[in-house]
Amino acid sequence: MTVPRFHLPGAAPGARVTFPEHTAHHAREILRLRTGGAVRIFDGAGNEFDGVLEDVSRRGVVVHLLHAVAPRAESPLRIVLALSPLKGDRMELVIQKATELGVAEVWPVVTARTDAVARPALKGSRQERWDKVASGAAEQSGRATVPLVAPTTTLDQLLARPFEGARALLLETGQNAPLASLEAPRAILLLIGPAGGWDDREAQRLTSAGFAAISVGPRILRAETAAITAVALAQGLWGDLR
Repeated sequence: MTVPRFHLPGAAPGARVTFPEHTAHHAREILRLRTGGAVRIFDGAGNEFDGVLEDVSRRGVVVHLLHAVAPRAESPLRIVLALSPLKGDRMELVIQKATELGVAEVWPVVTARTDAVARPALKGSRQERWDKVASGAAEQSGRATVPLVAPTTTLDQLLARPFEGARALLLETGQNAPLASLEAPRAILLLIGPAGGWDDREAQRLTSAGFAAISVGPRILRAETAAITAVALAQGLWGDLR
């Protein structure tokens, strides 16, 4: 039987921690956990602990953290996924699946063709929700590390941000080199454009700045499909899905 896992930042062995209300509700009402039950707690920074529920009641849920346990290994390939925010729940889908696939960080980047509905992300309006999605996906997938979902930025700010590793720009045409053509990296920044595709001037700026124009196949993919596919391909080529 799978032991339920919960993300509690700052967890440490020997501590007694009260679950936040939304986590307590999930443990008590959805999972139907009871006092004395075994759980796993991870801090989101790579540490994981056995724990026992000392109190499960309407007053709250309290866990006693026991000894540390070996977490699942992270991918040897550090993947940073940068993409234009998507409207509706599509961005949440990408964050969820990218977390399950082992990305290290997600960088939302507003571009010229970013949908107007998604542009308020620059003001941080969706940050809390995205953080919760990443946390929940890490709980479900067995990761002890929760990927950083960085504050939404602009393309200018992205270009000024240093990155040690390969940088790949995904273009919707199949005429570009495949991802596999890149020299095997230890870290890679995958940049995915908006639903409307890249503005030609932006694509030119990015390739001039050193991004390799790559393709993930002969068909035109939706932005969310392209992002998930690119991460899976990178893990299959150089990461822990080989």
